[in-house]
Amino acid sequence: MRSQHIITTLLAAGLCAGALAKDAPVAQDPKAAEVIRELGLVEHTTAMRDARGWKAPKKIVLLQMGPPEALQAAAPGVKFVVVNNAAEMAKEVADADAVGGGDNAVCDDAVLAAAKKLKWIAVYSAGVEACLGKPAIEKSGIVVTNMRAIAGPVMAEHSIALMLALSRGLQVYVPRQVQGGHWNERSRGVNMQSLDGKTVLVAGLGGIGLEVARRAHALGMKVIATRNSSRDKPDYVSYVGLSDELPTLIGQADVVVAALPLVPATTNLFDAKMFARMKKTAFFVNVGRGGSVVTDDLVAALNAGTIAGAGLDVTEPEPLPDDHPLWKAKNVVITPHVSAQSDLGQGVRALIYREQVRRFAAGDKLLSVVDFKKGY
Repeated sequence: MRSQHIITTLLAAGLCAGALAKDAPVAQDPKAAEVIRELGLVEHTTAMRDARGWKAPKKIVLLQMGPPEALQAAAPGVKFVVVNNAAEMAKEVADADAVGGGDNAVCDDAVLAAAKKLKWIAVYSAGVEACLGKPAIEKSGIVVTNMRAIAGPVMAEHSIALMLALSRGLQVYVPRQVQGGHWNERSRGVNMQSLDGKTVLVAGLGGIGLEVARRAHALGMKVIATRNSSRDKPDYVSYVGLSDELPTLIGQADVVVAALPLVPATTNLFDAKMFARMKKTAFFVNVGRGGSVVTDDLVAALNAGTIAGAGLDVTEPEPLPDDHPLWKAKNVVITPHVSAQSDLGQGVRALIYREQVRRFAAGDKLLSVVDFKKGY
């Protein structure tokens, strides 16, 4: 009888230990902690479990983001449903606790109308324009997160590449090579410039802008910037002005890099008046959003020599039509919204999304929560 009691006790202890192990929170991946620290990602002030009506999530519907097995390991009690587009998402979202994908998918009107239990919308990009102004989100208390700063380093490299291309005349020499080759050391329209000692203005000193500033400073440039929130700055930035100082600061710059989100205050911000304030020798680089520029005014400024050149990874409209005059404007380098792409692939993005899923399942504080008053 005593041995049977001991066995019964051990079995009970084993079952309890198994239950504890099963219910134990999943530990944070050390790699995720490192990336969060390096990119300066900020967690929300409120834990999900402290929100009204919180319940442990059971279902997340998402566009593909990394191996589903990795997500399952981060949230063992959650069912993950992977879809291909917004239409498929709308069919699956009625009982979902969260959705993940591009802003056009997760904030699609049909998806939001079908969702009955949503607590979290995870946008895979930094931009959340498609989610703004949606009463179904803002009035319901749904938490929206984005991937701000995730692609900052590689987008900064792209920005520097555009700056260097313009300053060394590659917009003239590369097409000439493609057209069959023509050696001419004194080409019209090529004004070689050095960036060392010049001033760069970073409009939008956020996750991308800070990385641009760091690299520009390493090239020997003086960095000035604007940001909407504060004048706080790292040592490698000489001056930070608030957003309303842009018209004054833009005249001091030899290169202007726009790394702004698209909100009402930044829509059509760079127009004919703003370009007229720039130096005639200055370059304009945009890796933020095409809608921050009045495209016709930019074309006119380039062709009239109001500014010396432009490097664009984003345009308005987008995709840019084949016959659009911007393609043939003077001294312009255009890349088709690819600045976030690299040989690193989606690894960091998938890592952070997995960490977000882990936090959501545990009811913890999410990272990079969108402030709808600011629009990002």
